[in-house]
Amino acid sequence: MKRNLKIVIVIGLVAAAIGGFVAYKMWNKPHADASEMEGIKVTAIDLYKAFETNEQQANTIYVGKVLEISGAVAEIENTDSIARVIFSVPDATFGSVRVSIDKRHLDDVKSLTPSQNIVVKGFCSGFLTDVEIKDGVVVK
Repeated sequence: MKRNLKIVIVIGLVAAAIGGFVAYKMWNKPHADASEMEGIKVTAIDLYKAFETNEQQANTIYVGKVLEISGAVAEIENTDSIARVIFSVPDATFGSVRVSIDKRHLDDVKSLTPSQNIVVKGFCSGFLTDVEIKDGVVVK
């Protein structure tokens, strides 16, 4: 009986060690950088219209994928730790295309101005009233 208990304890310790190692590796896994990936090219206006017209179809095409979005900047929200670029979508009733900039690329936003035409890459996370893009990077 004592021998079985020792075997169970050893197996439990080995399983805990393996689980801890896997958790550590996953926690410290580097974030994907959109600037190094090929993106689906789309204008901010076309992207917004796709979600506004048929959200289900747009989710299938864009959500979870890297997008390369071009358009005119409507507004820039910039603090020390967060930056967002909001694209101009003239015919939009309420929303817009909002790009949250990756923390590693915050300095790229400082030189942007409203009405400037730019290209950004980022991961599409879906549509609420705005098309939300996360981990964005200013390409040009």
